[in-house]
Amino acid sequence: MRVRRSVALSIMLMGCGSKDAVPPAPTANPKVPVEPASPGEDQDEPPVATPAAFPDWTRSLELTRTVAVRLEPGDDAKRIGTVAVDTRVRWKRTADGKGCKKPWVEVEPRGWVCSDYMAPSKKAPMGREVPMLDRGELVPGIYGKVVAPSPVTFALQKPEVKKGKKDKDKGKGGPITSTLQVEDVAAGLKMIESRPIVGSVNVRQYEELVVGGKQYWKISQKENEYVLRSAVSQHKPSLYNGARLGDDTGRGIPIAFVWPRAGMKSTYTMNKPTGGGVARPTMLARTPVSILETHSDKGGKPIAYRIGEAEWIRASDVRVFTPAPPPPLLREGERWIDVDLDHQILVAFEGELPVYATMVSSGTKDTPTETGVYRMWLKESESDMKGLSGEDPYSVATVPWTQFFSPEKGLALHTAYWHDKFGTTRSHGCVNVAPKDARWLYFWSDPQVPPGWTMAAGVIEAPGSIVRVRTAAEPTPPLRGYAIKVDEVRRMNAPASTR
Repeated sequence: MRVRRSVALSIMLMGCGSKDAVPPAPTANPKVPVEPASPGEDQDEPPVATPAAFPDWTRSLELTRTVAVRLEPGDDAKRIGTVAVDTRVRWKRTADGKGCKKPWVEVEPRGWVCSDYMAPSKKAPMGREVPMLDRGELVPGIYGKVVAPSPVTFALQKPEVKKGKKDKDKGKGGPITSTLQVEDVAAGLKMIESRPIVGSVNVRQYEELVVGGKQYWKISQKENEYVLRSAVSQHKPSLYNGARLGDDTGRGIPIAFVWPRAGMKSTYTMNKPTGGGVARPTMLARTPVSILETHSDKGGKPIAYRIGEAEWIRASDVRVFTPAPPPPLLREGERWIDVDLDHQILVAFEGELPVYATMVSSGTKDTPTETGVYRMWLKESESDMKGLSGEDPYSVATVPWTQFFSPEKGLALHTAYWHDKFGTTRSHGCVNVAPKDARWLYFWSDPQVPPGWTMAAGVIEAPGSIVRVRTAAEPTPPLRGYAIKVDEVRRMNAPASTR
């Protein structure tokens, strides 16, 4: 039996389109510089340092429990992350602050942690990627959708262990020493109906066991909650992933993806733009290609694209990402994400350089993804996604690599382990990406997630990456969320000629 652990989440969030239980958007802290100060500018005084609090032999500080990382030394300071138990961190200095009996410790790469929950270690700093994947895994667990009609959850009822004559003398809690006892325990196990399951529910398997000849999944890490295995259709996470751009890949803008007409799974390429022989007999849907040359009709409409040496593909068989000017006041090399809703294409940029592209699934016609220029404000290693209001309630268990960009509506860029329809609209308003893409984007974008951290938050002082969601009808959407405040601060600090 395979039993897994998942990191407990510090913040419960409702997913995609729900405003309930979402923490307030980040606000500026007047005590902390919003942007790195330029030479000559006034800077706030740093916290008063205290004498070294650790032995000379200390190589790292080991977390004795999962704790919050604060922007400043004090439990009333902004929370910018969470670091997991057993992580060993480097530190820079210590300082006194509110809410900690011992000094607060500034850790690398950023933030302050209360040393009440730290122990000096002779071992080197070490943190694990969260969530951890076993070799060959796409996602950190086994998942499925409850599909049975009128499904219910069950609670496991365990009997008291009967004692034989020898065990009676050993007192309460003695070990099972006879086959009879094991049989009694096995025969006494029962599953009791608990509650009905409502709406579209995706679950995670934490254990699997057989009771009364029936197989069950344990679907809660801490609670006594099970479902019949026969009621669940196990998911097969998508193997799809996008493509690296630039550097040594040879790919760049304009980037396109094969998207055959009439829902076909593949198409072919030609030797000439007007036909004349097959260059490649099979080009699978969603294959990334670079546009090297465009062949248009007399009216200027593209009819074929050259994607290789003497290799052309019909324009109707591809989706081309149409670049747009970057958001204003973008820093040199700043990481940001552009989502083209019309073509369901996402491109990640560093400044004006495209570095990654993939196909996504945004909101459907009934639950569209709202256009706007957002900023990543919360990244969680795993997050439960729920939408319990309206006519279509849903619940999705432990979604890995989740990046929230709309505090007001709970919208996020996250893994979808339950489908392989990337390139089509499908979500409740979030931007779905395949597991490999979600993992890459999670560790690439800002705020950075160091090893051992289970959560990272963007704040005005150190904002997360821009996420621009646009359409052809709205190529320059408005700022939303705390991106508005970051823009205001940057305009105040920018030279007059660039405002």
